[in-house]
Amino acid sequence: MNSWNREDFLEYRRLKRSGYTDSMLIEHFGDKIYSSGLYNRKSTIMPWLEFITEIKIVPEHTEYDYSKIPSDYYLGKYDYLISFYNDDVKYIISLFYYIINNIETYSILLTTNDQWMEYKDKTKGYVKKGYITTSERDELVKIVEKETNYNQLYPVIKKVSFILFEVIQNKMNDTNITLSIGDTLNQIKINLYRNIIKNSFNNVEEIGEIFDTSENRYFLYKIK
Repeated sequence: MNSWNREDFLEYRRLKRSGYTDSMLIEHFGDKIYSSGLYNRKSTIMPWLEFITEIKIVPEHTEYDYSKIPSDYYLGKYDYLISFYNDDVKYIISLFYYIINNIETYSILLTTNDQWMEYKDKTKGYVKKGYITTSERDELVKIVEKETNYNQLYPVIKKVSFILFEVIQNKMNDTNITLSIGDTLNQIKINLYRNIIKNSFNNVEEIGEIFDTSENRYFLYKIK
């Protein structure tokens, strides 16, 4: 079975907008669609994909560890790394300083610790050579977006909501920052991050889509 790729995702969006039903999409793409994270074999479309933006997230008080790390790419700037546990699984929230079209943002990423360590190992090699190709970037995205058990998602996002507010308001000492969400083949992830951000803060301005110098798309949200 061939793996799901960006071209498949773009075609999926086009067909979905044109009125294709779930059964029609599954028939069109065949078994390949099950590697997209949008569907599984035991049920129809994941309920998170359709309803995650409508679910009210109630933040859950959570213990976490927090680190302020000098940016590898921007002199005098910092990334923020937060770790916490859900059951016995360790998770990482990364707030990575990144300038997009002259806008200072923190690109948000949620992943497990194991996936984060694999991501960091790969990144070290790319940093040494001074550049990253499109295929290498796609490889990094796939590493950190290996799916979490969907049954664990809701308790995890409640904790993430609490932590985001705590860190941005009380640790970063910045009440006027912009968070960015990198584009992904998995629409669930984008909807998930959007809902977390909107539920974590009282005043959020959705700036919209913007592209970096490599034509990668980001979704920006200004926290006021």
